[in-house]
Amino acid sequence: MIDIDIKYILNILRAFLFGLAVGYSISFFFRYFKPIAEKLLGGKRINVDLWWWTGIVISIVLGILSTLLLL
Repeated sequence: MIDIDIKYILNILRAFLFGLAVGYSISFFFRYFKPIAEKLLGGKRINVDLWWWTGIVISIVLGILSTLLLL
């Protein structure tokens, strides 16, 4: 018989969901902050692909780091 500790499973689930929420919120930040950043820089100087992939990479990295922080 396998002894499964429900508290351990809930802790892993909580860490995973927290990492997912952090990554998703950072993704939304990058999605909606681009026009503000362009206004602050004084025009359309930001490459769309660079901005998009930078937001995706930072979202994934921060999501994984926040998951590992809670484990």
